Amino acid sequence: MADEWISVTECEDTQPWSIAVDGFFRENVEKQMLADDMSPVAIDSVFSNAVRILSHCPNPNIQEKLAKTGIVIGKVQSGKTSNFISVLALAFDNGYDIAIVLGGNTLDLLKQNASRITSSFNVDSEKLTVLKTNDNKSLINPTRIKEFLENDRKVIIVGLKHNKHIDQIADIFSNSYLSDKSVLIVDDEGDQATLNTKAYRSSISKTYGSVLNLKSKLKSHCFLSVTATPQANILIETFDQLSPDFGELVYPGEGYCGLQEFHGENCDKHIYEIPPSEPNLLDDPGVPLSVYKAMAMFFVGNAIRHSRGDMGIHAMLIHPSQKKYDHRIVQTKIQTILDEWKSKAKTKLSGKCDISYTSLRKLLVEAYDTFVADGVICVTFDNLENTILQRIKSCSPVLICNSEENASENAKHYKTNIFVGGNLVERGITIKGLTVTYITRRAKGKSNVDNTEQRARWFGYKAHYLDVCRVFTTKDIKDDFSSILEHDEDMWASIERAQERGIPFKEMPRIFKLARSAFLSLTRKNVARTENFALSEWKPQRYFMSDKHSAVANTTVISEFRQAHCDAITMECHNKVQVHAVLSNQNYHVLYKKLLSKLTYVDREILNKRYFSLLDEALVKLDLNPVVDIYWVRDKEHSTRKILSDGSVQQLFQGRNPNISSSLYYEGDRSLADKAPEHIQLQIHFVKPTNLPEIDFYAPVLALYIPDNCARELEKLVVKA
Repeated sequence: MADEWISVTECEDTQPWSIAVDGFFRENVEKQMLADDMSPVAIDSVFSNAVRILSHCPNPNIQEKLAKTGIVIGKVQSGKTSNFISVLALAFDNGYDIAIVLGGNTLDLLKQNASRITSSFNVDSEKLTVLKTNDNKSLINPTRIKEFLENDRKVIIVGLKHNKHIDQIADIFSNSYLSDKSVLIVDDEGDQATLNTKAYRSSISKTYGSVLNLKSKLKSHCFLSVTATPQANILIETFDQLSPDFGELVYPGEGYCGLQEFHGENCDKHIYEIPPSEPNLLDDPGVPLSVYKAMAMFFVGNAIRHSRGDMGIHAMLIHPSQKKYDHRIVQTKIQTILDEWKSKAKTKLSGKCDISYTSLRKLLVEAYDTFVADGVICVTFDNLENTILQRIKSCSPVLICNSEENASENAKHYKTNIFVGGNLVERGITIKGLTVTYITRRAKGKSNVDNTEQRARWFGYKAHYLDVCRVFTTKDIKDDFSSILEHDEDMWASIERAQERGIPFKEMPRIFKLARSAFLSLTRKNVARTENFALSEWKPQRYFMSDKHSAVANTTVISEFRQAHCDAITMECHNKVQVHAVLSNQNYHVLYKKLLSKLTYVDREILNKRYFSLLDEALVKLDLNPVVDIYWVRDKEHSTRKILSDGSVQQLFQGRNPNISSSLYYEGDRSLADKAPEHIQLQIHFVKPTNLPEIDFYAPVLALYIPDNCARELEKLVVKA
């Protein structure tokens, strides 16, 4: 078969080179993807991403001394491994002979990565040799690696993120033959372990130092970080050797369920708040009622899947703490409950009368009724009951998953599994079929966005059984993830805008939003430091105007302003719902005087009259006069949103429709600024609560976009608090 080629023009200091997209390794990886039920469309998307990523890397077919650092940003549990494997396949088809994968900071992650790489390529070992730093030490030396390459083998070395393991890899490149080779280094979960944790102590952490040593041995290479939580990589000093020269966003495929699905507008369907009055699972004596409810929903959901013909793996995770001692306590408690339920299930299925089954049946009926109330379509409870009991009877023992005990081997023997875990399950490890999560672990002080988001093992490709997925957690953790959702969308939108404008990744404005929670930081302080700054690109109002008199007065002011400009207003239609009225190219000072200064604002609101007044004064002092585009968002069908207990609007912005081929596809409210990214944009949303029936009116809620060129100028001013 003749190779197909894509000619790619690279940016900055690299030269254009043609990338073969139909070679031997791509062909074999594609075959395995098809065998794993990945659709041809999804496969094409993965390899299109791989071409973009590889185009930034040094061309191995020319002699040049070039070191590049890049970052591939995906979503938690979205298949990032498939993406970097596709990059490796294309790299081998295009002249690379050797690659290194830093595959985690635990042996379990290392094993998982090496196994996944080997099975994904599915080629003869004389074509591709995959070595692990813990199991293949005697082969990871210059003599053996050179021998492999001379026999036309490609080599992947999978190493632990530990200085000794990385130094072991670096030693082979003391050989001049090997050091002349172009090398691709993939740092899986690249925000963890390899970055310098002593950056602000004028020192170098051991693992970071070993990475720098490895890089120094290579004449031509690309160090590629792969992560769903890139905050640390983006926020480190740009002169750091691991600061990305380029970045690529990798969008999840069809059927992915992540932050938007679990923690967006429909979060109440999937997230169950553990009542604050309940004792903690780790407290003695007894077990909280919410644990019984979670277990009941787990088994009922399992039976619902079976009734649909879905016999897939069904798992529950309990994440109470990082302490192994706590895991043992919880394992004992849950195992006691499970043994009791198994005994009752066996008795009931055998046809014997057991009056004690009544209490269990009540829990199961309540779980079933909850699913029905949430709109889950299923057979009657009477028709489902025996299947529920069979799933209880067939469940695994409670399996511990931490650094001392890996449950994966035992779990293979069951299709219904319950896990208890800590640190090991919060990053990299995939729990197949995870449907119910019970998580109470949260730092006592400030948590980091990146670490907190990585605990969301409940994300993944779950569209066909999302309706039975549930997360039991505290209000604080639920609020953390709502905040992370807003930050995540803001961060992706910022990167997209920078790419569209051709701004190099290193020069991208590092301004990101982190709303709602006072207990979250973007990343670890020992790696990168951040400070709060008021002028992010998008700043929405947080609070709903519940006072009808004020809401009506604001609506009147807005209507009068609109009427005065009616001849200049145009309609922008994205689909039958997303129809916006637009008034373009307005003067901010006039807008402030005629509209913004006349509105009434909620007392706690940050985007208020004082904010707009300060912005007006700042623009005057800097002699800036940016134009403003005004959007009446969803002008025909106004927004309905849940109003939280503190009066805030849950997720004001409509997010991106995940199905790009749908006739209803919409890039999201934030994307409206992309049409004129150098303009200020004022969005006017009319919002009505979905959960407060006593409020029968729509109230205006504002959102403001400040373009980064304007924000950079505004940073020159200090605003007194």
